[in-house]
Amino acid sequence: MTRQGFTLLELLITLTVLSVLLMMGLPSFTQWIHSTRLEAATEALSASVQLARSSAVMRNQRVTMRNLGNWASGWEVFVDLDNDGARGGGEPLLLSRGVQAGIRVIANRPVRDYISFVGTGESRLAGAPLGGFQAGTLQVCAQDGEAGYALILAPGGRMRMKKASATHCA
Repeated sequence: MTRQGFTLLELLITLTVLSVLLMMGLPSFTQWIHSTRLEAATEALSASVQLARSSAVMRNQRVTMRNLGNWASGWEVFVDLDNDGARGGGEPLLLSRGVQAGIRVIANRPVRDYISFVGTGESRLAGAPLGGFQAGTLQVCAQDGEAGYALILAPGGRMRMKKASATHCA
């Protein structure tokens, strides 16, 4: 009678080889997961800005995207009926979104609290029906300070994305 299967020694050698291969591949897999989360958070922020801009054009009225304390806590997009940059009672909410844990968003002064668009699609400061032009940069970074992405808002309302170095995220 012939028996088929693995001996204990063959099984141990196979497990050892698999363990070594897993230990070699795990750091790059973890890095890939962090990179994907960072990219997804950047895309979500960019898509929300585009939603605010296109909604302002479609409605021909001011639409504002305001952070919830800070950009890393999340944001909301709403129709800004009173042009003040803050959501009040009766102002329709278009989107509310949070950010994944481990993501930091660093905003410069012009876009620190909100991004607002008028009916022409231009980004404008709140406070008056048209307000002054608004342009700025949001740096989306991982908590560990690795290189991230910069979302750059132009005065005309268009936003572009580029890679940011680790020095911008420090």
